[in-house]
Amino acid sequence: MAASEALLAAVAKLDMIDLCGRIVADPERNGVRATTAEVLALAMATEGLWAIALETRLLISALDQGAWASLAGVEHQQHVAHQLAHVRDLLAFMPSPIPYHRPTGE
Repeated sequence: MAASEALLAAVAKLDMIDLCGRIVADPERNGVRATTAEVLALAMATEGLWAIALETRLLISALDQGAWASLAGVEHQQHVAHQLAHVRDLLAFMPSPIPYHRPTGE
């Protein structure tokens, strides 16, 4: 069953750093007191971070393959560009204090 709009609205309002900090600081007390929205937010974050990790691993692999060739072929360059775009899209949900400037020409 999909999460209700109210539950997703509650998830959107959470401060994930604060939530994680509270649970890490006192897991026996705060872990069991987590609301449904907090548990869902943690599950969604975990799923998203695993997706980022897996796509990053593929990106690193693609970049490694290019390190052995003096001139990467067009197919390899397209593969790397695709992986970069996918990792960038996956990271979009995370606010960052470091501004990202997309290169011109994309």
